[in-house]
Amino acid sequence: MELRDYINVIRARKWVIVQAVVIVTLVALVASLLQVKTYEGTAQVLVSEKDTAAALLGSSLPNLSTQPERDMATQVQLMQMRPIAEATIKKLGLQTTPDELLKRVSVKAVGQTNLIQISADDPSADQAAKIANAMANEYVTEMRDANRASIATAADEVQKRLDDAKAEIIALGEKIHASGQSSDVQAELQIATGTYSTLAEKLETLEINKQLETGPGRVVSPAVPDDRAISPKPLRDAVIGLLVGLVFGLGMAFLYEYLDNTLKSTDEVEKYFGAPVLGTIPVDKLERGEKRRLAIVEAPGSSTAEAYRALRNSLEFVNFQHDMKTLLVTSAAPNEGKSTVAANLAAALAQAGKRVTLVSVDFRRPTTQQFFNVNNMVGLSEVLLGTHSLKAALQRPGDEQLLVLTAGKMPPNPSELLGSTKMEEVIKALGEWGEWVIIDSPPLLAVADPAAVARWADGVVLVSKAGVTTRDAARKATELLAQVGAHTTGVVVWGLDETKAGTAGYGYYGNAYYYSSYYSQASDGASRSGKKDSAGESDGGQRDQADWAPEQSAGRRFALALGRVLTGVLAFLLVIAILAVVLYFLDQYLGWGLASQVLGLWR
Repeated sequence: MELRDYINVIRARKWVIVQAVVIVTLVALVASLLQVKTYEGTAQVLVSEKDTAAALLGSSLPNLSTQPERDMATQVQLMQMRPIAEATIKKLGLQTTPDELLKRVSVKAVGQTNLIQISADDPSADQAAKIANAMANEYVTEMRDANRASIATAADEVQKRLDDAKAEIIALGEKIHASGQSSDVQAELQIATGTYSTLAEKLETLEINKQLETGPGRVVSPAVPDDRAISPKPLRDAVIGLLVGLVFGLGMAFLYEYLDNTLKSTDEVEKYFGAPVLGTIPVDKLERGEKRRLAIVEAPGSSTAEAYRALRNSLEFVNFQHDMKTLLVTSAAPNEGKSTVAANLAAALAQAGKRVTLVSVDFRRPTTQQFFNVNNMVGLSEVLLGTHSLKAALQRPGDEQLLVLTAGKMPPNPSELLGSTKMEEVIKALGEWGEWVIIDSPPLLAVADPAAVARWADGVVLVSKAGVTTRDAARKATELLAQVGAHTTGVVVWGLDETKAGTAGYGYYGNAYYYSSYYSQASDGASRSGKKDSAGESDGGQRDQADWAPEQSAGRRFALALGRVLTGVLAFLLVIAILAVVLYFLDQYLGWGLASQVLGLWR
């Protein structure tokens, strides 16, 4: 796809994108407004790198470490240990568990420093500060007590050795007293006395260090209550919702485009029909109560009428050698505007001074009489069956240059009649009178009638409805014409607006019962002009409805189903979002307290 194709998809599916953006943004905004305000308290702890061995030895060692980052990471993990959380809960009397509390606490080192930051969030600013301070103080106390315990253990060991030295001194003294002066004993006593003095000094030092030990950390910046809530942030959440909705909407737009196999531009029409586009006809805007009208006559100044004049000029340019007199106008499937195009094209040619005959061969659903206000009591079927002459069946709607031959009543074997030599004779006779014979036939994929009559036509004009005709239908219609040797002169795109290329329709086959009312047994024959005719069911060449109606592709069925589901879901969410916003502001204005109660249940 080129950049232009992407832009066309966005323009065509803009309402899907807008709907997704609006709904997701509103949902994000409502969810943000309904959230309980959360405040944050932050305390900072300075961690020293002093080795505990310094206290045990009573010496001042350098406060240096070979792996400071590892030491800081260890202290960060120690601050998030369960005992610290349990002590904090007990101290503050919190109604929570250690795991839940730790989820609300964030601990991290501050850059390349020895500072560790403890942050806690809570619906209360004061409580958030208390939790942060309690966590910091409990860490300091825990580490201080751990170090003091280590010193106390060392002091106990020194005390034991001191007691042993004292006992040895007493034993040596008694030995000297009993045996008199002995140089050896005197030397042992002197050594024991020196050891005792050293141990006594070390014990005193340990006792002092035990009292002075503060642990590796100290709180340098206690948390203070901050009235600025850290969440929710409606503006930020709305912007995020807008971006997410935009991405979601674009994704859905391109997903629809990928799954949609309808023809949405003249380039695609030419590609899949294998014929040039002769013209694009906008849908004629009918007045209330109107079903069909001849735009070229009743609204000559409209853009639709001008489009039919352009189509007439294109057709005459294609037929510059004047070797084409009989033109079959058909479509791939029902409701694609082929009868409207045929009637207006015939009138446009007549206005240009051409002698034209419009022939309807759509016995099952005739509409020609509705455009020209003629009757359908006697028509082509009566001529082919020999009950009326061609001259008696032809009608002149008012223009001297135009004759109309309606379909007449439903014959028992339409396909055989249209493919007969009698039909060929009728076409030749009409061609001798005028310069153009325009044949309005049923859709190609509906029944065998168009293929039967196509052999008598010099060219075929296919009508495609923008955003409705599928690629498969176009391909099958082209193949069917090729099988009977028909020449496709060109394609008319009906209902196409190039500024909205890509607009999705409802598909070809939404009207599953296009011909269903015309398969009943023929009545006594009289059919009123402008109304549906009853006709006999025939097995002579016509196809059963279940046989002609091509199934939609799996991708298109999925796209339609997905579109309906998502449209329903998005519409439901939109209603919920609007109601939630209205209720929230009413609650805030009237002071009902509903939001607080609902949020309390959530928590």
